[in-house]
Amino acid sequence: MRTPSSVKRGTLPGGFFLSIMACLCLHAIQPAGAAPEGGLELRGEVPPVPADIVPADIEQTATEQTATEQTATEQTATEQAATEPAAAATPPRTQSGVEFPTKVFSGPLVGAATDPQRYFVFDALAMQRNNALKDGPLVVENVTPQFTALQTNMLQSTVAPGVRLLYGDYGCDGVGWETGYLGLWNMYSRARMESPNSLLQAPGGLGFASTAMQNGSEGDFTGITALQSADVNIVFHQFDGGWNPRSQRPSQRVNWYDGGHIDWITGFRWAGLDDVGVLGFTPAGAPAANTYTSHTSSNLFAGQIGVRGRMEFQEWALESWIKVGLAGTSLSQTQSFQDQLAPLDPFRPTGSSWKGGMGMIADANLSGIWRIDDTWGFRFGYNLLWLTGVALAPDQYNFSASTSPSTAIDNTGSLFLSGANAGLEARW
Repeated sequence: MRTPSSVKRGTLPGGFFLSIMACLCLHAIQPAGAAPEGGLELRGEVPPVPADIVPADIEQTATEQTATEQTATEQTATEQAATEPAAAATPPRTQSGVEFPTKVFSGPLVGAATDPQRYFVFDALAMQRNNALKDGPLVVENVTPQFTALQTNMLQSTVAPGVRLLYGDYGCDGVGWETGYLGLWNMYSRARMESPNSLLQAPGGLGFASTAMQNGSEGDFTGITALQSADVNIVFHQFDGGWNPRSQRPSQRVNWYDGGHIDWITGFRWAGLDDVGVLGFTPAGAPAANTYTSHTSSNLFAGQIGVRGRMEFQEWALESWIKVGLAGTSLSQTQSFQDQLAPLDPFRPTGSSWKGGMGMIADANLSGIWRIDDTWGFRFGYNLLWLTGVALAPDQYNFSASTSPSTAIDNTGSLFLSGANAGLEARW
C-alpha cells in the first residue's frame, strides 16, 4: 500500500476517473420517466426504454410523439374556434412590456402643404410713363436762325397714383378663372419757356399764319394721361405639393418651404388710354394763353397669354408674372383752337377722326409678400407695362399753315410705364 507521500505531483489517482465514468453510466441508464432529484415532474408514466432500441430510434419516436400531440392540440383549437362566436375570438398576442424606439421628426411632412383655392389682391400703384414721343419742336423762338425753345424730348411725366385689383378661383380640378382691373390717373407732364422780347411761336407755317400762335412772351405745354385696363382669364393651375427632399429643385428641398405653383393664363384684355396735350402761347400783357389742344383716345382689345409663378416659405413668398397680348386698336382724336382775341373765329375749326390698327399690351410684375398668417399677406414689388400702336396727343399736332381741320391720326406711338406697388392679399 502506497503512502500519500508516494503519489506523484501533477497526476490524478485512477479512482477519480473511475468515479466520473460511473456517474456518466448511471445518468445514461436512468429511466426516461424518472425525474432527477429535486427536478421537474413529467406528466404521465413513461415506460422504460427497451434494450433493443438504439438512441436514434429513441429520438425518432420522441419526434413522432411530439408531432402527434401538436396535431391533436391544433384540432382541438380549431373545433373550439368554430363553436365560439367571431366576437369572442382570442385577440393576438402583444408584447406590452416591450418598448419600441420612436423617431421624432420636427420638420414638415412631404405633401402636407395646403393649396388655397381663392385669392384676392389689392395693390396701390405709383408708376411713371417714359417719354416715347416723336422727337420734334413744340415752341420755337422767331430769331435768325430759328431757335427751338421746347421740344418733345424735354417733357417729363410725374409719378401717377393708381390701383390694381385681382380676384380668382382655381376651381376643384386645377382649371379656374380670374378677373382684374388696373387704373392710373393724373399723369402730368409740363414744360414752360419765357421770352423777354415776346418772340415765341408755334413751329412750322402755323407760327406765321396764326396770330394766336405767335408773339408769345410765354410758351408752355401741359400733358395729362390716364390709363385703365381690365382682363378676364382662364387659369390652368399646377401645385408642386410643397416640401419634398427628393425634388430636383433646391428651393423645394429646404425644410421651411411651404409650397409653390405655376399658373398658365389665357384670356381677354382691354386697355383704354386717354391722352390730352395743350400747347399755349401767352402774348405780353394778355390774361390767358391762346391754346392748341389735341385729345386722343386709344382702345386696345387683346387676346392675351401669360404665366405666373409663386413660391411660399414660412413667413415670406415670392411671386412674378408676365402677360402679353396681341390687340386690335380703335383710335380717335379731336383737335381744337382757342383764340382769346377771336373766340368765335378760331384759326381752324374743331375736327375729329377715327382709325383702326394693331397693337400690343405687355404686363410684368415681381412682388415679395410678407405672410401675416395663412390667409393674409403684405405685398410690395415692381411693375412694367407697355402699350404699342396707340395715338399720343403731341404726335397729332399739325403745324402746317392749312386752315382745314386735321383728320390724320398717327398710330405709331407707344407708352411704357414702370413703378412700384404695395398692398394686401388674401388666399383661402
